[in-house]
Amino acid sequence: MSITTYGQDWLPEIRDGQVKMRLLDCQYDKATLKKSQIIDSNSENWEVKEHVESKREGQELVYHFTFKAKRAMTDVGVAVAFDEYNWTSDNFVMIPAVVYNGNRQRIVNREYATGLDKSDYFRKDLALTSNPIPQLSPEFGAKSRLEVNISNTSTPLIAYLDRNKQKGTFLFTDQGIEWKGEVKDHALIIEESADRQVASFVISAPGVREKKPEFIGFSKSSDRGVTVSVGDEITIRVSRIDFKSKDVATLYEHFMRERKVHVLESKPRNLMPMSAVLHKMEQNIDERYHVGDGVAFYCPENADWMSYGWVGGLMNTYPMLALGDAEHLAKVKNTFDFALPQGKGKSGYYYDVLGADSQVIYRDGAKLNPGIGLTRKNADVLYWMVKQFMLLEKQGKAETISDEWKTNIRQLADAFVKTWQEEKTWGNYFDIESGKVAAYNTTGGAMAVGGLSLASQYFDAPEYLEVARYAAADYYENFGLVGFTSGACGDILQNADSETAIALTTSLMTLYEVTGEEKYLQQTKQLANYTASWTVSFPYQLPENTPLAKLGANLTGAVWASTQNKHGAPGFCTQSGDVLFKLFRKTEDSLYADLIRDVIHAHAEGVQPNGKITERLTYCDADSRGFSW
Repeated sequence: MSITTYGQDWLPEIRDGQVKMRLLDCQYDKATLKKSQIIDSNSENWEVKEHVESKREGQELVYHFTFKAKRAMTDVGVAVAFDEYNWTSDNFVMIPAVVYNGNRQRIVNREYATGLDKSDYFRKDLALTSNPIPQLSPEFGAKSRLEVNISNTSTPLIAYLDRNKQKGTFLFTDQGIEWKGEVKDHALIIEESADRQVASFVISAPGVREKKPEFIGFSKSSDRGVTVSVGDEITIRVSRIDFKSKDVATLYEHFMRERKVHVLESKPRNLMPMSAVLHKMEQNIDERYHVGDGVAFYCPENADWMSYGWVGGLMNTYPMLALGDAEHLAKVKNTFDFALPQGKGKSGYYYDVLGADSQVIYRDGAKLNPGIGLTRKNADVLYWMVKQFMLLEKQGKAETISDEWKTNIRQLADAFVKTWQEEKTWGNYFDIESGKVAAYNTTGGAMAVGGLSLASQYFDAPEYLEVARYAAADYYENFGLVGFTSGACGDILQNADSETAIALTTSLMTLYEVTGEEKYLQQTKQLANYTASWTVSFPYQLPENTPLAKLGANLTGAVWASTQNKHGAPGFCTQSGDVLFKLFRKTEDSLYADLIRDVIHAHAEGVQPNGKITERLTYCDADSRGFSW
């Protein structure tokens, strides 16, 4: 359900560049802002006690505003608005895990996991396309407002980069307010004037959104103001940090330093040794070993098919190989024998899914557009298959690597090279028979950079490394310009997502390891800083009646999927995150060790008593919100 009407706006009624901050008395009609007015010494409704603490020679100001009700009121709230003048819509705006570059994307209405409309394929000029999400409008002069609450974010923060001033700003806050025995989340609201000269950044309590972001699109909001009695108090804390920032990469570097400094932090729970987690995951993979009519293979999903790459096909075999025993080697060999010679087109690329009957299955976007396949899936297969060849050789089992396996993976690598040479991009979908790009302008092929880098070593093929370099430069430039990566997932459109974030981070580290060139290590750090924005930095307090709350779950370290699929999950999909530990070892920067520690502990939080692991480890009110399944 799409809702486009708004009540009063949050912008200043009178433009005054000398006034940088406003304290607001808010009155609501259900979820609509009916009226907001500045609170001053003459205000009838609220009196405010303000305490400001200056830190770091004035670069950080910590505001504590305590609003005390002067009379009884219903359907009310308060807010703090920070106003920026001489604004431009070219500026970068980020709210971790939910808003990147203002989400100024082309919007279409598509059903879940159906891909783009037929008319959007094979269009080189196609703008990045998303289902309806909170966004600042890409259309000049149109209404431009987005509203989320803290349950929609991985870190309670609004961040923005003023490109002209080369200045970055962080507005950190808390989860919300304690009210009548529950926590009511703050809302984070951003609004731009029609001429884009003014932008207001608002933190409100309680958070009232006029429309609620859902898994796809929006629904009617159930947010409401509160009823107050004389003397009731509401406190809003904001830590404002201004810093020099020449570009988005610099902003993310500061974010990496600050992301856990200003939020409530609790120690991770040591629920089980990682050796126990590994054992349970081995059992789960073994349970999905399919033996059928003349075939046997590890199923990556809960169906008897081979889903290439995302999510797990020819990847879940890696830990089984690493066990090093004959039984699992035989099962992996059967899997490779089944999957590698089949399920592919003339180009050398693989279709998304192969059934146990050796017939291609069309799902997600390919269901409505047979013949296309997800770029990311093929990139995953390339990277992980070469890693497994290398693992077998290190185990002294090179003789088990068949020539047919090698031929198929070389054909896949050659397909990536051919497509790059012809089109200078990989997009996020291929035509599997021709090898042509079917959907353009994403970083969906990020993992192929790492795959080609490894393949250049394994097959002694310098042309693979050359293309990996070109692709890495292209992806890095696009990241540097827009501040997010996209195109990983078959169940969403072209939203920003965490999966290309960790994939590109891993690929750049692989390129560094292959070439030894320092620039790739620096780029890896920058992509890791961006990846951290998808990772929960604080222990969100869940509603006490939810199962995860009753278990005392600490969701710090859960990884959000994308700006469409608004949920957190245990671990990165589908990487171990070992690149973060490698970064720690190379840079001796403990922040990267801290990040992977959080992710690993959140992974353990998702392990259920039966040994299964939940996909949902989330507090977002657009998803299961404390209900794991």
